[in-house]
Amino acid sequence: MFESRVVCICGLPGIGSVGKVAAEYFSTALGCSSVRTFFSHSLPPQVTVSAGRAELMHAELLHSRDKERIFVLSGDAQPLNVLGMHGLAGEILQAIKSEGVTDVITLAAFVGETAESILGTATDLESAMLLQDAGVPLLRSGAIGGMNGLLAGMAPLYRMRGFCLLGTSSGTDLVDIPATMNLLYAMRDLFDLELDFSLMESVLIEPDEPAPEEVDMNYC
Repeated sequence: MFESRVVCICGLPGIGSVGKVAAEYFSTALGCSSVRTFFSHSLPPQVTVSAGRAELMHAELLHSRDKERIFVLSGDAQPLNVLGMHGLAGEILQAIKSEGVTDVITLAAFVGETAESILGTATDLESAMLLQDAGVPLLRSGAIGGMNGLLAGMAPLYRMRGFCLLGTSSGTDLVDIPATMNLLYAMRDLFDLELDFSLMESVLIEPDEPAPEEVDMNYC
């Protein structure tokens, strides 16, 4: 379904850091290098520090040297307000459109009652049916909040297809590795990629307690 398409895989921080961790895995596994950095006054007013180096919070667009038709977008945080989210989403979409991207796929988490390990949605019915035909169960109703929803939802405004894949999460873990792995497996199959998951699979830990029977629905 993505043959001859130019795709941007997006994952920004959200529930369980599912999308962010998955996107950062792809950026490493696919040998990505930086194309462009995005700053916004709506991002949290702080810097990240690594090895003594301080850097403003930002989102970053990367391009795979191994798979030329794949871009990856990740970031340190989401904007703190609605206007900031819309503004940054628009800037990112304009930039990736100029790089020739035709499809935007955001990765996020689903918290709610479902027997499925992943769910998917798309911005047009034909694309949604392509997901279903590829074995991805569709999210039938609900809402996807934040940048991971906006980037997919606003994609058609820039003449791109928008998709969102959601890994089912309990919503209680700071970093939900099982939900992340389910997304990675699905993406591997969709793109027919040969990827080594052994390092992430080695840290999979079963939860100590079952998830609550009733959980408010959140998607981001």
